[in-house]
Amino acid sequence: MISAVLLAVVNASIFSLGGVGEDVSIFREPFFSTTRLAQIEFTMQPEFNILSEDSDFRGLFRTNPFNFRIAVPVVKGIIFGVGNCERFSQSFDIYSQRSSLELHVMGDGGVEEAYLDVGWHFGIGQVALRGSYLFGNACEVWNYYIGDYSIADTFLYKYSGRIFCGGIKIKPLFLSYEAGGELVVEDADGDTTIGLAERMLVGVISPTIADIRITAAFEHSFWDGDDHTSPNRFKLTFAKKVYAFDYYFNPWYLEGVTEHGFSFLLKLPIHRVGLITFDLKTSLRKRGDLKEIKFIPEIKLSIRELFAKRKK
Repeated sequence: MISAVLLAVVNASIFSLGGVGEDVSIFREPFFSTTRLAQIEFTMQPEFNILSEDSDFRGLFRTNPFNFRIAVPVVKGIIFGVGNCERFSQSFDIYSQRSSLELHVMGDGGVEEAYLDVGWHFGIGQVALRGSYLFGNACEVWNYYIGDYSIADTFLYKYSGRIFCGGIKIKPLFLSYEAGGELVVEDADGDTTIGLAERMLVGVISPTIADIRITAAFEHSFWDGDDHTSPNRFKLTFAKKVYAFDYYFNPWYLEGVTEHGFSFLLKLPIHRVGLITFDLKTSLRKRGDLKEIKFIPEIKLSIRELFAKRKK
């Protein structure tokens, strides 16, 4: 009974509670960045969060799992790839107080994505297909404080599922569509199947003028039911040689949550080896009186094939 009451009290002001957590796969494309050289990527993404509500500030630090990706050309124009990334995050640390009742909810974990993809490069463009297996675990610890009394509940979740994506890129346009997503959530009460949203991403790449190239992308997620919204998102990227700057607007599928994000990217080539990319990401989220600032200093190492380019 107390769990149901507290859910009704605090759910209006908590970001990640509800649904499957924070969607961290927005604006994700299935296309390959290389078509003639084998490439291996390692990505590290530590995350810092500062939450504010009524002049009360709290901080949270977490280290995301290392992301890995490998792409290998096999025959002319055909590329195969495998990799992993985080799909949904349920890491949060929330305090709430209503009259004499205090609540601390701490969550950790989320949904990981392991994928296999294939691309066909045909000179003026590229077609790509991706199939993903979703898996993971999450834990929520609810601590209730009423006067001198305290109660604690722990909830454990296990995830498994799948999703598919395909896309086509013919400059200056690109389009991708994600569908067939299904996630099974196992907890103490049994199994629940969640139908993941279908997602459409369309974009356009401008001609390069004065070494500057602009990319505009629009994304729409089709969520079913009344529990989730179907948001429209957009993103602008300004790139100049080894620099890039992003701005995006991300309304969540949870009602009332909006997010504005910025990132600055710097590419440093490594002679005869590959590339190191530094991407400083920051975003501001808001839902009612609750605000959150997120910082992610991402570091990516891309190792390319150490031989001459493959013969055509």
